[in-house]
Amino acid sequence: MSLFFHIAAGLCFAGTVCCIFHCLYNMRSKAERTMLWIAVMMALPGIGWILYLCFGFSSRAKFKSFVEEQLAASLDVRKKLPCGLLEQTADSQIRFSPDASNFSGMNPETLIMLDRIFPEQPLLTGNDVRLICNGDRAYPEMIHAIESAKHFIHIQSFIIADDSVGKAIFDALERQAAKGVLVRVIYDKFGSFHAIRSHFFRRYSGKSPNLEIHAFSRLSLWTPWRIQLRNHRKLLIVDGKTAFIGGLNISADNFRIRRRKVPPIRDLHCCVMGPAVMRLQMSFLNDWCIASHCPPEKVFDPEMFPVMKETSGTHVLRVIPSGYGCEQNGTEKVFFTAAACARRSLWIMTPYFVPDLPFLKALRTTSMRGVEVRIVLPEKNNHKYMFLASRSLYESLLEDGVRIFERRGSFSHAKAMLVDGEWCYFGSSNCDVRSFRLNYELDLLISSGSFLQDLHGEFRKAFLESREITLENLLKKQSIPARILENICALFTPIL
Repeated sequence: MSLFFHIAAGLCFAGTVCCIFHCLYNMRSKAERTMLWIAVMMALPGIGWILYLCFGFSSRAKFKSFVEEQLAASLDVRKKLPCGLLEQTADSQIRFSPDASNFSGMNPETLIMLDRIFPEQPLLTGNDVRLICNGDRAYPEMIHAIESAKHFIHIQSFIIADDSVGKAIFDALERQAAKGVLVRVIYDKFGSFHAIRSHFFRRYSGKSPNLEIHAFSRLSLWTPWRIQLRNHRKLLIVDGKTAFIGGLNISADNFRIRRRKVPPIRDLHCCVMGPAVMRLQMSFLNDWCIASHCPPEKVFDPEMFPVMKETSGTHVLRVIPSGYGCEQNGTEKVFFTAAACARRSLWIMTPYFVPDLPFLKALRTTSMRGVEVRIVLPEKNNHKYMFLASRSLYESLLEDGVRIFERRGSFSHAKAMLVDGEWCYFGSSNCDVRSFRLNYELDLLISSGSFLQDLHGEFRKAFLESREITLENLLKKQSIPARILENICALFTPIL
């Protein structure tokens, strides 16, 4: 017994030391995160370094290398496509010039900055983008689009639930696959864990050779850090002509059911037509190469890219995929650009607000230079610890003039940012560390068109349905135990 104890203690000590050295070597630019993990590993010998391997291990070098190789290979394949994939955007691509503001509501300085940050994601004109609020409207439209498909359907979602909505969508996919339509599905193993446990995907896999289903990142006991590699994108593409993108997962929690007492989750989604669909298609196929381990030359088929023509729509936008191999920290860069370039207003709507200290300072600085900064958060959150961690940030923001609104009613999962009423950032990204640095996200940066007015209306509606938090009321109603609990949750902000 004594020998076993000494061996176990030695292994715990060795594991802790190795993980501390690994943490110090890989987190040079993340001091708070490094100190937190070292404290956890020293305070919890054995358990601490196991938690680090699962949630803090940031190297992921092999996966990163694999992703970059796949994307480099796909670029070579795309250049050889007979349909001239890369040239299809030539007529729609805006190259910046002194009169660039003619194409967009943005000021030229912001346009130039975004062009330098995202040189591979050009502005695309002639798109039609339509805002869709909540699952009650979005799911019927998505199913109708699926049923009208003639050639292929590509769909990916962070959460795919084994419920009435998940079954309705997958039954429609199965019917189309039986008719000869090629159907590809990507799900995230972490977000869709309950569907995996109930064998939901297994029930549909193998029924038709035209229906393929893959997890984005495969987890195993030997690669526990892959739990952090979450594909948070939500996308549906039909025949390369119509796309649905936003924050809506595939779940009955977003759908109004008469007998259910709990009101549905509120969310925002949109339907896109025009040249931008091609860029969304490229993002999906890159993910498909990673998920299926299929070589790009078998994935990037010319038939997947019908010649895209500008629609009658007036929307100018960029497609911003963020994550390894694409726009690294793309979401974070857009949020910082908004804080730096906003001249009149910066409105943020997000279900989870736990950004890092640099962005909090940027928001406070933006407010102090006279920009109206408003943040809309749900009054009721589906993750209590996220709500408490967010609340710990209120005081410093309110002191510097940032206005915070908590939206009453059912949980709001909507994610959007509106800058000066001239451009917006819309898609799957939250305003938190995970979306900034860890998740694979997919968003649209829209700088012209009626979508901006529609989104402005949604923000105004959210303000009316919210209770504004003031510094006086916050300090008056905050009890000592509540403050301590909020600050405890805030300690874990770097790893939430």
